[in-house]
Amino acid sequence: MVLILILVSLVTVNPRINGWNEASRMALTQSLVESHSLIIDSSPFSSTGDKVYIDGHFYSDKPSTPSLLGAIVYWPLHQFGLKLDYGWNLAYYLIILLTVKLFWVLSVLAFKGALKYTPLEPTYHFIVTLIFAFASITFSWSATFSNHSLAASSLMIALMFYLQSKTDESGKTQLLSGLFFGVATAMDIPMGIFLVGFGLLVFKRWVFNKQILFFAGAATLALIPHFSINYAVGGTFLPLQIIPEFFEFEGSTWSNASALSGVQANPLGFTIQYAFLSLIGSKGFLWYNPLLLLLPISMIKAFRPGHALRNETLVIFTGSVIVMLYYFFFSSNYGGWSYSIRWFLPLLPLAYFYLFDFGSIIRQQPQKPIFFMLVVMAIVIALVGLINPWSNAELHTIPFWANLKQLIALFS
Repeated sequence: MVLILILVSLVTVNPRINGWNEASRMALTQSLVESHSLIIDSSPFSSTGDKVYIDGHFYSDKPSTPSLLGAIVYWPLHQFGLKLDYGWNLAYYLIILLTVKLFWVLSVLAFKGALKYTPLEPTYHFIVTLIFAFASITFSWSATFSNHSLAASSLMIALMFYLQSKTDESGKTQLLSGLFFGVATAMDIPMGIFLVGFGLLVFKRWVFNKQILFFAGAATLALIPHFSINYAVGGTFLPLQIIPEFFEFEGSTWSNASALSGVQANPLGFTIQYAFLSLIGSKGFLWYNPLLLLLPISMIKAFRPGHALRNETLVIFTGSVIVMLYYFFFSSNYGGWSYSIRWFLPLLPLAYFYLFDFGSIIRQQPQKPIFFMLVVMAIVIALVGLINPWSNAELHTIPFWANLKQLIALFS
């Protein structure tokens, strides 16, 4: 399994800066290594539109933890003469490989480990793990430097350690679970809802025991770098992206506060339309992850009284709904140039965890053929997503077709 994942990882990296989002993150990575500064003015990526202007300097507007992770990899590369830049870039390839891809591989292994704590027969663990790895757009987004991908992987790893902790009184697994729930939050702030939810389950189980301290302490440790840098840049613990005055500079695309996610609530009518199109529009999250049409049935089964994973299901379901409602009410741009709705990417591993119902699914007709048809569709969609997770909307408004057009142009 590990060899398969490594080989796949080596050939499924998209090593070029495709847009503002990546450029903003790499601008901070580059500035940290080359200038030892949070200011991105001297980076070639400072032309990105995803930046804030504070006290006469530009800074990345993104959560800093992914860029810090990138800087850890980039520092030795830079010492050997490799340099980040636009176009196909070896340094960027290695940064993605040793951060996003590494986390993706660990998340797949974590998923396989988590299956031990479910009713699924061990005979099916390998095939279900392959479905988890390749039949969703988390695979597509592992090709690029994305905080959503890192958060998705972190949540799966955290869940695995949480499940282990239910039978471990030593505190080690509680610490690792808290650490990765904290990392997921630092990578993608709305994922803090799962840190809170699973933190409550830990508290409920151990009350004021040492396990609580291990969980909370590790989560806090993971969040310190993010909040420290956020405060150093903007003098606030609030995400820089939701403070409109930071985007008031000449040439800013985001000077209109309504264009920024998280700044103001949408009218109810728009929210309903936005939710509908986010799920089944041209970028519809359900179309791009067709297994989500069946997995909620398995999740509902886990709600029944006495199910070993009932409490965990309650947290996963409630947290996912809260995250989606947050974006429905406070966002409007469908994730920019992206392959489906990237906001919801971190929710996929938690939803796919319910593949542990695989044994029940394949024993039912007509559910079995429908399930395998959806798996094939999901794998094809994920593979097409690898071509460019930041789909070029100028080629086609539907990301799937835009990617196919880009592939055809590449070979023509």
